[in-house]
Amino acid sequence: MTTNTTAEKDDASAEFRPEGTAAKVWEALTATPAVSVTMIAEAAGVSRPTATKALTAFAEAGRAIRTPGGRSEEGRALPDTWSPILADDARDQDGDVPPDTTADAAVTADESNEPPTAPEASDATTEDAPAPTMSLTDAMRILEQEADRRAAAEAELARAQAEEEARRQQAAETLTKARMIEDTRRALTDLLNAVTTAYAALLSDDDTAFSTGLEAIYSGTADVRKATRTTQPKTTTGWGSSRDGDRSAPRPLRPDVVAHLTKYPDLTFTANEIAKVLGRSSGAVANALDTLARNGEAELVSERPNRFRATKPQNA
Repeated sequence: MTTNTTAEKDDASAEFRPEGTAAKVWEALTATPAVSVTMIAEAAGVSRPTATKALTAFAEAGRAIRTPGGRSEEGRALPDTWSPILADDARDQDGDVPPDTTADAAVTADESNEPPTAPEASDATTEDAPAPTMSLTDAMRILEQEADRRAAAEAELARAQAEEEARRQQAAETLTKARMIEDTRRALTDLLNAVTTAYAALLSDDDTAFSTGLEAIYSGTADVRKATRTTQPKTTTGWGSSRDGDRSAPRPLRPDVVAHLTKYPDLTFTANEIAKVLGRSSGAVANALDTLARNGEAELVSERPNRFRATKPQNA
């Protein structure tokens, strides 16, 4: 006797009646066949591990089949799908459907709120986790974007560094000019005081005070030159080189000291005073004065501090 195929599948589905949570999974599977575990679990209102257990039990009982998902055109891993088996070969020889105790046992752990086992978690990860793939075109595009980003970043850093160096240079120049103005004002004030003192001593015919005032004027003049000299920028063409590309050769010191003493034969000077006028170090000038005194070209007049003057001619 010929029967309708759809009717036979409905009869087989009706006779296979899992119990408990497995029944919900079976109902969702038969209602939406060829879908993933995630969709079956959502339709059944159960957790994904519970649905996986039930589907595995259905497959072992010959009531469900699992189809590998494969990969998409983009290379992504697709989830496996599940479908029910509704055929007469699921019956035994007497026409009875064997009891489905496996599915009920599989969901017992979920109903008792026990945590899923490690194999189930691994199976879930295998079904849904996409494999990280990247084409050569994507890799080249990323490299080009990174190269452009690095070039832009380097340009921005260079610009910021140049602006910072310019700001520091301007601040240094401003500070140097302010220091020059302050030092020059002090030197000019001291020089004005020395000139006033010497002028008053000249009017009062005080030779000693006048000589002291002149020495202060010489020293003050050197201080003014030294203060204004700081405004001259130092341009170098290399490490340790001057503006002309070579260091200036050291000039002899003793002739300059002798010339200064000879210019003012009636005055006495300390090494520090002469050093300020000549723009040389006081230690070098002191050594030069000692050498001149030993050679008879200068005369030590007093000590603490040592004061020197030019040697007077013998016929004077």
